[in-house]
Amino acid sequence: MKFCIIVGSSRSEGQSEKVCRLIQTYLNERASCDFIYLREYRIDFCDADNACDLQPCAVNDSVHGLTQRMLDADAVIYVPVVHAYGTNSRFQAFLERVGYGFLRPLGRPLRDKLAGIVVVGRRYAHTSIYSQIVLNILLNKMILVGAGFPATFVGGACDAEATQAMCEMLDRMVEVGRRLWNSENPSAQSGG
Repeated sequence: MKFCIIVGSSRSEGQSEKVCRLIQTYLNERASCDFIYLREYRIDFCDADNACDLQPCAVNDSVHGLTQRMLDADAVIYVPVVHAYGTNSRFQAFLERVGYGFLRPLGRPLRDKLAGIVVVGRRYAHTSIYSQIVLNILLNKMILVGAGFPATFVGGACDAEATQAMCEMLDRMVEVGRRLWNSENPSAQSGG
């Protein structure tokens, strides 16, 4: 199974990086991880020309390649950071471009791809950001996999409750993925 993890932090050694290491370690040999650190790419704002109603987005930046990496994965995990009571501007631009304009004329190709969310921040607005990402996942017709409680890291990667919620979400993503692929390939269930 292949996970694409979209990381919104502007810092290279912050709390999000620690959470990413937790994800990598926890999934270990059960899945491969393709980490997309948005800070390393050019992501322009939507130009709102509405041409994407009829044709692929014409803005020439990194979003085309990043979207292909999402399409190549079995599951996508969004890791936004809390910044001024919302997510940072680069992550917001990415959501707008991918969720609204870029994938719409392509027929929502992320449909039925598994999705999860891990929010990282100091104190405030975690659930607001979580809710925003949920809406983006639904817009793209993805399958949101959770574990009862949102994985929202408050104050850093040492948040035991968030770690437990994230690990349970990862377990469920692997489990749901296996169930889906086995149901699509009945011979895999019977061993033949």
